[in-house]
Amino acid sequence: MTEELQSALENRGLTVSNLPDKGRCLLTTRDFYPGEVIISHEPYVCVPNNSADHSKCDGCFESSLHLKKCSRCRVVFYCSAACQKSEWKLHRVECEALSKLPKEKRRAVTPSLRLMIRLYCRSKLQSQKAIAVSAMDNYGLVEALVAHMSEVDEKQKVLYAQMANLVSLILQRPDINIKEIAENFSKPQSSTRVGNVQWKTYSS
Repeated sequence: MTEELQSALENRGLTVSNLPDKGRCLLTTRDFYPGEVIISHEPYVCVPNNSADHSKCDGCFESSLHLKKCSRCRVVFYCSAACQKSEWKLHRVECEALSKLPKEKRRAVTPSLRLMIRLYCRSKLQSQKAIAVSAMDNYGLVEALVAHMSEVDEKQKVLYAQMANLVSLILQRPDINIKEIAENFSKPQSSTRVGNVQWKTYSS
């Protein structure tokens, strides 16, 4: 997949390299003009940072007075049928898991937990060919991000482990790898690495 990624980026004047202790990084192979778009790509997974008094559409992240909750899980909001349809393949799997939770526990599912739930769901859907896979859109790119477990204290490691266990309890899947999920929680800890956009939860 690395060769495919390099090939996909070559025509954009970019290349991927790996730096010790930093992981994967994006380098340019030509000069870019001021204001020129270097690359634009949808995140692998993302969720809005909704609160009790401020919600956003899961499809486009827009705030609206006309947002409607998913009628089944009652956790996710959509501004239109188009946004709901665009998210349906992924949300269908997430929705099934969230809907099994008691209502009071659904409200306690944080954006960080949802992000890991969606990460698992998307990777499984891609492995089943239900969602397309490409050189620039696959779970292998997420796996290649550097975990930062060695850089956090024991208290934080315990927190990651607890959160990973919550994800496992919500999904109720036999193939859940709790250690892998805990490591995924640690991956956005560095603000300097390319690729963190895949983990960002947006708020305004």
